[in-house]
Amino acid sequence: MRKLITYVLVAGLLTAAGCSSVDTGLRNTVVLHYQHVANVHRIDFTTPVALPNRAPVQFVLPLDSHGFWAVFLLCDLDVTGANIPSFYFDADRLRVQYGDQRYGPLRPYTLRLEDTADINSRFDTDALADAIAAELQRGPSSQVFRHGYYAQLHYRYAVYVPRALPDYSGDQLRLRYEGGQTLALGNGYPPADIANAGPGGPGIAARCLP
Repeated sequence: MRKLITYVLVAGLLTAAGCSSVDTGLRNTVVLHYQHVANVHRIDFTTPVALPNRAPVQFVLPLDSHGFWAVFLLCDLDVTGANIPSFYFDADRLRVQYGDQRYGPLRPYTLRLEDTADINSRFDTDALADAIAAELQRGPSSQVFRHGYYAQLHYRYAVYVPRALPDYSGDQLRLRYEGGQTLALGNGYPPADIANAGPGGPGIAARCLP
């Protein structure tokens, strides 16, 4: 049954992504296999983040109370297409696709700093993004993959969704990679719903399920 579901998913993704130009052998396409493992609603920092003109920040929350961090594992990476000599991976190019909306890197004025009215500005967003990655990310921010198949990577990345997703019921979200000819395929498992990540948190999956 899972194989049937996978074949249907591949066909659906190729159609949805407008991949009529992709040949049946995927000779020009890098395929990313992923698992959506968690939706996290608050980030606690192991080391408080020092920002200008305020006390160090110990945790952050989405400004919109329905926002969250969608956490993904990059399970396998297929760079075996006949016309692909290598693939440059950059975590900042990962996106969540929901309907016609895409969500990606942290933007200014979308986070609440602790239980205050303070929000992140364009001056401190990079520092906060780095601190969030230190808590959630497990894998390189960028890497060149030569031609080949890379199994069991188990790299973990988070994509910030700053607001509620209409009619979202907690199922696997669709991951996209912007840049180059790529196709991202999820394994279908639903994510865990996690109130807080970081010190004292329940932990987040670090290995893909088969």
